[in-house]
Amino acid sequence: MALEKPSGLTVASLRTILKVTGGVTSRVFIMIKSLAIDAIHSGEERITDEAVATWRPTWNKHAWTVPLETAVEAE
Repeated sequence: MALEKPSGLTVASLRTILKVTGGVTSRVFIMIKSLAIDAIHSGEERITDEAVATWRPTWNKHAWTVPLETAVEAE
């Protein structure tokens, strides 16, 4: 799935993705795919730092423990 605009995520957002997913590859893919779908639905056509910071799993089977403090807030 390709988005029309480049996302250009910051290092802080990449750290947030790793922290939220625990670095588990399948979770990273689930999160990125979900963020991409949200970007398409919103018309943004790119994954933003704000979207990463506020993302939460939408399905119970993907609702692993999401840390309340993200890497973005910690810096």
